[in-house]
Amino acid sequence: MDTASVHVEAPPERVWDVVTDIAGYRRFSPENTGGRWTGGEPGTAGATFTGSNRHGPVRWTTHCTVVDAVAGQRFSFEVDEPKARWTYLLEPSDTGTRLTETREIYGTPAWYVRLVQRSKLIGRDRDHLMQSGMHTTLEKMKRYLEA
Repeated sequence: MDTASVHVEAPPERVWDVVTDIAGYRRFSPENTGGRWTGGEPGTAGATFTGSNRHGPVRWTTHCTVVDAVAGQRFSFEVDEPKARWTYLLEPSDTGTRLTETREIYGTPAWYVRLVQRSKLIGRDRDHLMQSGMHTTLEKMKRYLEA
């Protein structure tokens, strides 16, 4: 499991609007180029969306389902390829919100994980790239929310 956190000088309600705006992830993520809701009520459990991603010349689409959504507190979605759960946890503080992003890989065959780790197409050390990307994403969200 990978995790990253940042303190944001903004109330949880404002942070919630950013983490549930899947079309806007492109503003923050080094790889995500946007998303589109495809079913259900956006930002609620059961809603589905596609995410568009790019790493160098490689582009791909993911199919996602929101599995947990508690307004102002927690937003989680599962990605079908490869199987992963992304969670944003929002914890109020005296001066804003502690925002934590978590990525959990599950149900993916070990051979596939090794193949992706060794691939040069989407990064030689994929886990390191993902961890670094999470920090970048949160720092950009922080700057956006505090501007």
